[in-house]
Amino acid sequence: MKKLLVVLTTLLLLCSCSNNNHYSYLSDGDEVIFEGSNYKYTKNDLYKTLKITSESSIIYDILLNITDLYDIDTDAVNQEVEETVNAYIEMGLESSIIAYYGSIDAYRELMYQSAMISKLAEIYVEENFDSLVEEQKPVQMQLATFDTIEDAQATIDAVNNGSTFDMAAIDNNSSSTPETSIYRDTDSDLVLEVKDYLNSTDTTGLSTIITRIVESNDADGNPIEHYTYYLVNVISRNTDDFKEDLIDLITSEVEMDTIENYFFTKHEIKLYDQDLYEMLSAEFEVLK
Repeated sequence: MKKLLVVLTTLLLLCSCSNNNHYSYLSDGDEVIFEGSNYKYTKNDLYKTLKITSESSIIYDILLNITDLYDIDTDAVNQEVEETVNAYIEMGLESSIIAYYGSIDAYRELMYQSAMISKLAEIYVEENFDSLVEEQKPVQMQLATFDTIEDAQATIDAVNNGSTFDMAAIDNNSSSTPETSIYRDTDSDLVLEVKDYLNSTDTTGLSTIITRIVESNDADGNPIEHYTYYLVNVISRNTDDFKEDLIDLITSEVEMDTIENYFFTKHEIKLYDQDLYEMLSAEFEVLK
């Protein structure tokens, strides 16, 4: 019944034209379900309540309809879902799944729907890849952190003598393991001094020593300075070299409201039902 209500409600939504000032009601909506000494509760009252309380289900169902517009490899999605469900069963969670979702099949269907909607995040990133790259300025690189300038310089000397950057950094007391990763200008954990260096040059290879100074006070209130030193080994600035990994990284960070607003705008989703319009347009600017 819940699924039926969601489908019926969604039928009011999936129309690509402007909003009209219209409220929907049931043909027998005036029939009283229950009443008290000074009030009556009709089928229309219940119907309106169900619409208002089904916001997340409505949005979910709209997005599922949108996935039908794209060439998504459903076999691959099914395989991914099956592997996930089997992994949970092997972990001994089958009884918990059944207790919460009613059956393994019901859980599998929910997982499939979620996986299909997550594909919209991938599509969003692929369709907006160039603008996202321009905003985030990604580079593939290694980053090493040192407590002393001597260790940083010793790492440079070792690289110049033929050592690999990661081994040289580890041998000279780097406090971070310089694994090859994708770093972006929008990363909150990337210190400003390193970002400034990356934005100041378009070269690859080993950087000069990057110094960060943080001021604080000692126990007596006297000002002190803490020094940290960084070395960057830029492997590539050409996103074609790491595009697949970059798409995976950005996709994992896409917020649900970004997906909703992007695809609602692209496919001109409009609301005909005034109750739902008033409820959802407050959250989704594109519906106004």
